[in-house]
Amino acid sequence: MEQGISLLLKGLGIDAASENYRETPARVTRLFQELLSPKQSNWKSFSSRYRGMVLLRNHEVYGLCPHHLQVVRMRVYIGYIPQDRAVGLSKLARAVEEHLSMPVLQEDLTDNVANSIEERLKPVGCAVVIVGKHGCMRHRGIRSKGDVITSSLRGALFNVPAAREEFMMMIGGL
Repeated sequence: MEQGISLLLKGLGIDAASENYRETPARVTRLFQELLSPKQSNWKSFSSRYRGMVLLRNHEVYGLCPHHLQVVRMRVYIGYIPQDRAVGLSKLARAVEEHLSMPVLQEDLTDNVANSIEERLKPVGCAVVIVGKHGCMRHRGIRSKGDVITSSLRGALFNVPAAREEFMMMIGGL
């Protein structure tokens, strides 16, 4: 990776041996390693009689877009209605982070997180909404500061209008 970063600097007309850039290939390599290090999660769940909605709101994560390798800053909202099992609350945040070990489309990330929750918890319903600020849209081309919003709603949070409305109300105005 460091050799590739050195080639990139050379392609930009930068003397990578100069004082200001000598450590850049190693720094950029560490940045990508930190940003894309796989995160594993223990999905221990607990017996629960709770039948209301559980919501993680405004969890912030960073990923890379696969098209330009630009940073995507995302706010994530995850809700689920337990059936018989509840998960440790930090696991909802970890459900997102375990899918950020490679550059990923925001749309795929949204579905992957919903799939993880659905497969592991078998909830009555689950919903994932991700609001992304894409570096590639902000710094090149259209230069838009707009948000990209994706959603994946499953079970009762898709089929039952009252449950879907409750989720949307709980996540608030995005």
